[in-house]
Amino acid sequence: MARNKRAWLVGLGALAGLGAVAALRERDIGDPTSDFTAHGFVRRTVATPAGAMVYYEAGQGQPLIFLHGIGGGASSWIWSKIAPAFAASYRVIVPDWIGWGLSEHPQRWLLPEDYVAELDALLRHVDAPALVVAQSLAAGFVADLACLKPELFVRLVLMAPTGGKDFGRELSDSVAGKTLKSLARKEPFNQQFYQALFHRRSFVRSWLVRQGFYDEAAVSDELVNGFLYSARQPNAAYSALPFLTGDLRFDFAVKLRDLNVPAAMIWGAQEREVGRKTAEQLAAVNPDVPLYFIDRARATPELEHPAQTIALIQRLLTGEAEQERTV
Repeated sequence: MARNKRAWLVGLGALAGLGAVAALRERDIGDPTSDFTAHGFVRRTVATPAGAMVYYEAGQGQPLIFLHGIGGGASSWIWSKIAPAFAASYRVIVPDWIGWGLSEHPQRWLLPEDYVAELDALLRHVDAPALVVAQSLAAGFVADLACLKPELFVRLVLMAPTGGKDFGRELSDSVAGKTLKSLARKEPFNQQFYQALFHRRSFVRSWLVRQGFYDEAAVSDELVNGFLYSARQPNAAYSALPFLTGDLRFDFAVKLRDLNVPAAMIWGAQEREVGRKTAEQLAAVNPDVPLYFIDRARATPELEHPAQTIALIQRLLTGEAEQERTV
């Protein structure tokens, strides 16, 4: 047993070293949020209970907030092909959650209540009921706050919403998933474990090819760099590790059942990680929250099919698509 543990530590140290070397060789990865500022967005900061939140803002009128999901390398940048299209009609706000992107990275694990408190602070700062588009786990944080304070919201669009433990089923209940969970709990080596995976270009690209994109040829260096820039921020591991360990996971079906703010769900029709079957089961939980699919898309239609995603979100925000179920 001791020999196996030493071998594991040596292997982990070697992987971390390779990840660090790769990061050093690529210091010239540019800040992808220039995609926002190039479209007239202004970078601002708001204080939240979890730390200082960076967000990007453009336009005037009814607030429209885009919230990215939780996962290594996630940030506001994933909306850079979507959010600018709405700035002519809305006051568009695109934040980095605390621990992600360019927001503050506290040296502690961030749990669901932290994200709900952040969102509450942002909405109070915005000071008007908002339309919200939320991806993945962020949909659960939105649902929690919407159940507590529905007056803060006008309408929700939930992109592939999941809690990673929907209907009591763990998202990564395989042997590989259980191994990752175990490694993510071993302090202080979990920091090296994070670097060994999420600082590596090959790992980020492989996830985008397997899970993110339907067409693997569409996974460009620009896309990989966008995720790497956030993943390599100092202390980024603290916000990513709780999802790997399971501490950040929840059953989204329970939250969806109690949601009474007008809402709709969008999924990539070929999404693999959570699966279409789960999407359809979620739709059955709350018939007032219709389900729409974008074809030839997996987990990131906002990056692979921005034009289709924009068109569907526009119809959902205005209520025009309420009777539709697929696209």
